[in-house]
Amino acid sequence: MRCRLAVLADPSGAVFCAWEPAGRQGARLVNEPRARAMSTLITSEIEACAAFYGKLFGWGMDPFEAGGPDVSLCRLPGYVGGELRQPVPRDVVAVMAPLTSTGPSRWNVDFWIEDADAAASAAQKLGGSIVVPPFEVTGFRTAVLQDPQGAIFSISQRRNI
Repeated sequence: MRCRLAVLADPSGAVFCAWEPAGRQGARLVNEPRARAMSTLITSEIEACAAFYGKLFGWGMDPFEAGGPDVSLCRLPGYVGGELRQPVPRDVVAVMAPLTSTGPSRWNVDFWIEDADAAASAAQKLGGSIVVPPFEVTGFRTAVLQDPQGAIFSISQRRNI
């Protein structure tokens, strides 16, 4: 079984992969701990990227007031993901947020986890590092980690609110 993969960059320079599956339709683990929870584009070029992803993937952008100023939900009409009790609508495929620090525009991947503190500790024991220690944010305990090869990602533990 073969698939096709392209490595691309958007107008702000954020690198991502586009995948055309052959026989396998993507993630098998969803809506539970250890699954990918959300992808966030952190970019210096909000308008250019909104137009780019709109034309490339058909995404529409809606303001996400709970996320802060200039944060948008990237929505794909007809897409049904997530679960009913999640904090964002089920047609959301990603979030776009402004770049607020130095560094390049980038995509961040977040994974649901059962215990953010235990996962952060395990990452260190496995040769990774903690970039931002676990902290509380509305509805979640989250942390930013780095794997041994340098890839940065976040983890989020759902809290009952």
